Amino acid sequence: MKILYIPLDERPCNFYYPQMIANLQDKLELVVPPLELLGSKKQAAVLHQLWPWIKAKSTTCHSAILSIEMLVYGGLLPSRLHQDSLEKLTANLHQIRLLKQDHPELQILASNLIMRTPAYNSSEEEPSYYEEFGEAIFNWGWLQDKENREGLTPKEREKFTQIEQKLPQAYLADYRSRRQKNREINQETINLVEEGVISFLSIPQDDCAKYGFTAIDQQQIVLRIIEKRLQRRIHLYPGADEVGCTLLARAYSQLTGLRRKLYPLYSSVNSETIIPLYEDRPLGESLKSHILAAGGQVVSSPQAADFVLAVNTPGKKMQEAWDNPIKDLTYTSDRNLRFFVDQMETFLAAGKAVAIADVAFANGGETELVQLLDDTALWDQILAYAGWNTSCNTIGTVLATAIIGIGTSDRLALDYNKIYHILDGWAYQTVVRQDMINNYLPAIGASYYNFNGKEAQINQEMEQRIWKAWQLLLHHSFSKWQLDIKVFSPWHRMFEIGLNLGLCSIH
Repeated sequence: MKILYIPLDERPCNFYYPQMIANLQDKLELVVPPLELLGSKKQAAVLHQLWPWIKAKSTTCHSAILSIEMLVYGGLLPSRLHQDSLEKLTANLHQIRLLKQDHPELQILASNLIMRTPAYNSSEEEPSYYEEFGEAIFNWGWLQDKENREGLTPKEREKFTQIEQKLPQAYLADYRSRRQKNREINQETINLVEEGVISFLSIPQDDCAKYGFTAIDQQQIVLRIIEKRLQRRIHLYPGADEVGCTLLARAYSQLTGLRRKLYPLYSSVNSETIIPLYEDRPLGESLKSHILAAGGQVVSSPQAADFVLAVNTPGKKMQEAWDNPIKDLTYTSDRNLRFFVDQMETFLAAGKAVAIADVAFANGGETELVQLLDDTALWDQILAYAGWNTSCNTIGTVLATAIIGIGTSDRLALDYNKIYHILDGWAYQTVVRQDMINNYLPAIGASYYNFNGKEAQINQEMEQRIWKAWQLLLHHSFSKWQLDIKVFSPWHRMFEIGLNLGLCSIH
């Protein structure tokens, strides 16, 4: 079965992760455009070159997974930076309608983000003025929304007045104008679902908060979905960079007629109620959304499940992975990690598959969990693992890997997925990244966002440190494989890396 896939952008999480997952099943072929057609970071894809490729490949595909950001704006970052007219954007979106007209049997699954509003000053992924006024723009939206919904305290009203005095109105107007256009595209995409052009639409929310611009847009979009009675065909929830994996799992489930059943296993009694960093709702609610979007189903007992989804959370308070050495006490007092791993061991011994969503920390996996799974020699038996970026990024990735990977006999593909995510999500993001930022980069005259012409040297240093972390901690796992690790930096910064990973059987 062939599925056409147009990603959110060209980074490995969007471009490569779904391909890694598709490789778990021999009968599944993911048809992906060449990287050169997808733009580069803030440089938009050239759509008049991408669309001929899509039209040519669609003739042999059963389903298509399409990113609205890529096909309307030219990518994720261009969707936050463009100066295009609404007429041009709408015409770009109309190409999807024409695709469906030409191929009426093609099942189109799509994703369309609600534009994020970061709470900090940085123009790395936002307009240039966000470098100085990003936090002010976020706070303006937050206070405006809270005033309309609940009212402001005297202290909040004073802060709002100060922001309005200091924030250049031209910048705020530019930001709000772009949001308005993007919200119109959100609404037009909903219309495509109503028409039957798009069979399923995922609306993930990137860096969402309780109040603010994103919450305002979310409320309007939810009302439109309910008004049109499209709740079963349009799902809205926190996330972003995992959405290609999620829609791949859903498309695969539809094509095979299989709806995989899972049993959730949590590491703490508080797990479901914790609100993760960068998200706006309890983790348990987000998990439900991701399971439904991926085509999965929750069952009430492990015996009835195809696999157990082990969700490793904080005890009460979520920290960043780079704070790992100084864990909040509630990681111990409100959670029993030994019991959690013992339960996984029991399930595996009984022949039940186990997948792990490691969301105890934001932006990286947990060292203690990696160690305990190695000490109990469970890594080789685990079905899937991820622990990267936000809670929902991890959950969506693991669910897709488990749904497509369950039952496969391809041990190489299963271990490849696990090892890649251990190396990236834990070894790099948790162990290597922050120490390099604090100590190595300043010593060579580089920084987080500026490699200063030393990218090859930095990548090589990453490789050596990742390999050292692997050797120091993993003593009882993956002994049948010899690893070859090459690191590249897709957006020339420290936030994410790509891995060219080679696995060679030792025996």
